[in-house]
Amino acid sequence: MEFFETVFGRRTIHNYLPDPVPTEVLDKLLSAAHMAPNHKLTWPWRFVVVGSETRQRLLPIACELKKATSPQVINKIREKLLNPGALIVVTQKINGDDFRQKEDYAAVCCAIQNVMLAATAEGFGSKWSTGGLTQHPSVCDLLEIDLSQETVAGFIWVGVPKSTPTIDRPPLDGHVSYLD
Repeated sequence: MEFFETVFGRRTIHNYLPDPVPTEVLDKLLSAAHMAPNHKLTWPWRFVVVGSETRQRLLPIACELKKATSPQVINKIREKLLNPGALIVVTQKINGDDFRQKEDYAAVCCAIQNVMLAATAEGFGSKWSTGGLTQHPSVCDLLEIDLSQETVAGFIWVGVPKSTPTIDRPPLDGHVSYLD
């Protein structure tokens, strides 16, 4: 896929088919993430690829967070957790310097964007999620994330889209100025 076609075609996908994402594709996405710029070469990211068994173990935590009791809501949560072909958790190393922490977060965001663009180029959809599940201490324990050493930047869901939304973006000229 050509670069601008990839950039302009990337969308946040909310609904996925249950098709798997091949390991070779995940490796390409993570390699693309690792190519992101990072200030002072801190390599502040870490990626956890979460398999189906661990994702099943996330289900009770997600249901608890949503206070889900009805079978319909539980099934909706189950589909959200299990249908995307892959889940990549992205964390950021904690650095005691506030300014460096901001620079590192920017680098981690670039890595996440690289994953999402690479997924699009490979014919898959993606979504970056930062909801309550991504910050829950039990989730971090389950994913072996030491919150004294790193923080969760988000989940990236990757899979075959059921549908791809269209987005009406505001005109670019409302967001750009040129100075002489």
